[in-house]
Amino acid sequence: MIQYGFERLVLLGSAGYQRAELPLDAAVSLIAPNNTGKTSLINALQFLLIIDQRRMDFGAHDLEKSKRFYFPNNSAYILLEACLPETGTVVLGCVGKGVSHDYQYFAYKGALDLDDYRLDGGALVAEPQLVNHLAMRQRLVFVYKSPNDFRDALYGGRRKRAASEPDFTLFHLEHQSDAAAYRQVLTRTLRLDRLTSADVKNYLLEIFKRDLSDAAIDFRQEWEKAFSEVNSERAQYQAAVNQSARILSLAKQVQERLTLRGKLIVWCPQIEEDLKQWHSYYESTAEELAAKVLQCETAQKQSGSRIQELSVERLVKQQSHTQLLALNQQQAELERRFTLLSGREQLETQLAAVKENLEAQITLLGQVKSRSVEDIRRDLRRQQQLSMSLHRQQETLTDNLYRHMADHLSEEELLRLNRVLQAGVMQLGPADFELDMPRLKQQLSQTPGETLMLAGLRINLHRLHPQFQQLSEAELKEQIRDTDRHIASLEVQQQTAEQRHQAEAHKQRLEQEQQQLRQELADFDTWQHLLAQSDQRAEQLIAHEQELDRLQAELAAINQQQLSLVDQLNALRQAQMRLDDEHNGIVTMRNQREDQGPEFGYLESLSYHPWLGGATRTLDTLYTRLQEFQTDSRQLLALNSALQRGLQDLHAGGLTKYEHCPTQDEEWSRILDFHQMLPKEAEALEKKARSAVINVTASLKQLRQGLNAFKAQMRGFNRLVSQRQLSDLRVFKIEPRDEAHLVEAIEILLDKSAQVETGESFDLFNQQSVLDDVRLDRAKQTLFDEGNARQGLRVADLFRLEFVIGKQDQQEESFTEIDSAASNGTVLMAKLVTGLAMLHLMHHKNKRIRTICYLDEALALDTRNQKNLIDVAAEFGFALICASPAPLTTARYCVPIHHHAGKNHINRQSWLVLAPKERP
Repeated sequence: MIQYGFERLVLLGSAGYQRAELPLDAAVSLIAPNNTGKTSLINALQFLLIIDQRRMDFGAHDLEKSKRFYFPNNSAYILLEACLPETGTVVLGCVGKGVSHDYQYFAYKGALDLDDYRLDGGALVAEPQLVNHLAMRQRLVFVYKSPNDFRDALYGGRRKRAASEPDFTLFHLEHQSDAAAYRQVLTRTLRLDRLTSADVKNYLLEIFKRDLSDAAIDFRQEWEKAFSEVNSERAQYQAAVNQSARILSLAKQVQERLTLRGKLIVWCPQIEEDLKQWHSYYESTAEELAAKVLQCETAQKQSGSRIQELSVERLVKQQSHTQLLALNQQQAELERRFTLLSGREQLETQLAAVKENLEAQITLLGQVKSRSVEDIRRDLRRQQQLSMSLHRQQETLTDNLYRHMADHLSEEELLRLNRVLQAGVMQLGPADFELDMPRLKQQLSQTPGETLMLAGLRINLHRLHPQFQQLSEAELKEQIRDTDRHIASLEVQQQTAEQRHQAEAHKQRLEQEQQQLRQELADFDTWQHLLAQSDQRAEQLIAHEQELDRLQAELAAINQQQLSLVDQLNALRQAQMRLDDEHNGIVTMRNQREDQGPEFGYLESLSYHPWLGGATRTLDTLYTRLQEFQTDSRQLLALNSALQRGLQDLHAGGLTKYEHCPTQDEEWSRILDFHQMLPKEAEALEKKARSAVINVTASLKQLRQGLNAFKAQMRGFNRLVSQRQLSDLRVFKIEPRDEAHLVEAIEILLDKSAQVETGESFDLFNQQSVLDDVRLDRAKQTLFDEGNARQGLRVADLFRLEFVIGKQDQQEESFTEIDSAASNGTVLMAKLVTGLAMLHLMHHKNKRIRTICYLDEALALDTRNQKNLIDVAAEFGFALICASPAPLTTARYCVPIHHHAGKNHINRQSWLVLAPKERP
């Protein structure tokens, strides 16, 4: 058993603990329900052991939140007591600095005494007073301003110690450069649930890096360097092959340019001669067309005048014809109305009777007074309501509210109430009111004379008048008789007025009937007049129809003649416009000749095809021929530009072999010749490509050697792991598996290199071309793509790790992730053993000290596996801290977490020692 190592972890005012004191010198069963501070207690060690904040891992909580949790104030402490071979017992710690939640590292030689951190009153020492306070207790404290200095002190870095500073080195590593990897693996032993296959791979590569090549190989660069000369020549060949369709297309344009040059050489003098004769031809043709246009316009004007005369005449005839037809229609309608009438005398008799009735009705209406029915009805309703009120007053004349109050109240009090209460209230009978006279008199006596106060209401009475006057029985009967007489009179007036309204309506009907009969007499006279003229109208209609037919026929003939003249005139004017357009176009084209460029001056000295075509030369076709000449000239210029761009495109596409030829025609000639010779060019390139393959594979050999070296190291690692029993596993090992597509591509290239190097036949007719070897090209492209994607190829890219597990009497199985390999307990054991083995490999073999590892949910393991895992950890030099809700009897210590007053507590007195500590 290792003698030196961690002894105790102490938290004061940190991570929700008022005080936590945890033994670290042997296996511990840390007991508490879930989510009560077990993991946060162990995570506190990250501040002392990992140090680099970028490497710390607090699960779902970020660093800033974790700092506030562990260092809420400047008297929060995380302390570690350790026993070192050279120095003895030392204390390593960090203390909060206050509002910033930052912390300060310190260390000193000596045992950890918690009283050293308390003032006389029991309060914890604040960070600013810590050094002086410990000095008073004979502790020489070394404060580390930089976390890097503290890290170098713990990991034996190159930092030079002060003269009086003890050696605080906790971790003696075989190679000091492994310190960063060691801290990363150590972090994962505190968080085993986060340990993945990728983590294991990265850590193992870091551990074995001295046996592997760490350089990233840019295979594309290596390939291009080996094939630089071949690629240069092949680029020209490939550029021609790739642009073969473009070259063939441009070859057609070259031939088209030669043909156009020959055509323009022939046409140019002909165009010049015709342009000289054009002006006289234009003037004579324009005069001839103008005379014909004038002749047509004169004839068109004459026919237009005749059309206008005939149209007016036809309109007059049509209007007269329409009037005659309207009179016939009116006659037919009147005839249908009066067919059953005996004669005019019948209408006259009806009119006389209606007139007599109307005069009698007017006389009757004059006898009725001029008053509206509504006025009479309103007066009648008012008198009826008054009558009803008088009868009700008569019913309660001897016993009503007014008489009751008059019997008991003074005249002044009665007057005050009469000015407020409505008359209908005063005449109510006994059945309709209740009267508390004493209370009423008391309330009236409590208010002034001109005021009336009711519950919640005060009324000023000086502007109000009495509402009710008590009449005698004789007075009431007299008023009732007067009212009844008035009502009878109004009813007579209403009846009379209503009869007048009906008489007025009858009068209006008689007036309308009189008017209608008068109109009937007028229509009857009109019908008789139309009957008398019907024969004459029939003759007029026949004459009008004949005249309209004649006018229509003459108009149609003249209109046809007019259309013919319009067509002739349009044709002549179009001819004029066409002549003018051609003239303007010829003048414009003559002033903007496309053949005025410098090249057209020496066309005959350039290469061209002789022109064998011919064209009819007349001046009326000059415009078309000049357009064609201009088009051909522009086309020649466009071909020059297109072929120039074509050369630029071919250059841009990589075909630059002939770009320095003296003339463009010569360059095109040589490019087209080169294009025809491409098959022979490919044969020449093949010979150079074969030898380049041999030179390109040297870097691949280095990668393959590195892969083989890593596999050899992993065999040793697996031997180290396989010596420890994991649960019921017969086999547990970590195997590197080749990334088949990369390793296979490397092997193909190495095999091809070996074939070329050993002198395999170079006979082009018996061996497939190296440049066109599909497998070789696919392998090369694979390495190119992977190298670009990964920023160069490394040994790490050639394999992946798989976890091989085999239970008793079962076949081995491989898993890419350890979490899916077995049960939770077995996975925890496998992760822990893997992490401890990696840390073990980095430790200095002669300077090992005991550290700790952490296992959460330890109850997932049975008792045998718990004991086995504790022993395995001890063999590797680690004390296992097992967290669970219930105690584990396999550990040396059982340490419960208590909770009091909102804080967690772990006291040394609560430690339960289950087994004596082994001594070396």
